[in-house]
Amino acid sequence: MPKLDCKPQGTLHGGGCFRARPFLPAKLSRNTKARASVRKPAEAPVPDQSFGLVARNAELFRGLPLYAGGLGVASLLLNRTLSGIAPIVDASSSQSRADVLGIVLSAVLLLTGLQWLSLKPKTLDVVELDGTVIDYVDPGLKPNTALVREFRWVRDAMFKATRCKSLVLIYKGRNLFHFGYSLRGHKPGEATAGDICNQAMREGQGTYLPNLPLYPGRPEFTAFLPASTAGVALQPLGPHGVLVAGTDTVRGFSSLDQAWLAALADKLEVELG
Repeated sequence: MPKLDCKPQGTLHGGGCFRARPFLPAKLSRNTKARASVRKPAEAPVPDQSFGLVARNAELFRGLPLYAGGLGVASLLLNRTLSGIAPIVDASSSQSRADVLGIVLSAVLLLTGLQWLSLKPKTLDVVELDGTVIDYVDPGLKPNTALVREFRWVRDAMFKATRCKSLVLIYKGRNLFHFGYSLRGHKPGEATAGDICNQAMREGQGTYLPNLPLYPGRPEFTAFLPASTAGVALQPLGPHGVLVAGTDTVRGFSSLDQAWLAALADKLEVELG
């Protein structure tokens, strides 16, 4: 089994914001810097999941045009009733012309509100991952407690900040860690890089498969991940390694999640370099 030259540098400890940029040592080779600057997170048309005021009150905001249109019509009728103006619209009256314009605008708001209420976003279906949960680290790295602690920090950073359910690191042909869900019956430590992973390492750019069951290269990942895994994101660690993240929802990784995965991959590359 080849021996890894593992030199932990600047290991992070508990605490801190998960979204912060990982620490990069000052003494970093030019080649590693170049690879980190060239690599970009995988781009995919994945909308960011927002949990702001509008997202929490989506039904209310979609119904606002309907409420405004109804209020406009009621106000026009109340104005005609209280002012004593005849209910018949007369084109020669400026008040009547203003009322007609108000009715048209209110009708537009009513139709817009009805349309918005009829368009409901489809919620992402969470699939049940048929596998076993493992916490595997290569036994050959056990003496290197600093590096193992770094691996577990990366695991927590990814699992707590995203919908990641499986995280696998393959480096120089070795499966250094496998956290989260694994294929039932799969022996921990035997995950290998296939064609898609090798291509990501050669090109130095991440790959995102938002709907894994639709891709012909799916068996490459279901060889060590649960067969029901909905999506997979890859980030290379230079030409020698790749970080594989699996999720339980279709399009479960947003562009921000992919950028976070790329930052963690950069940090692991520095630690293992």
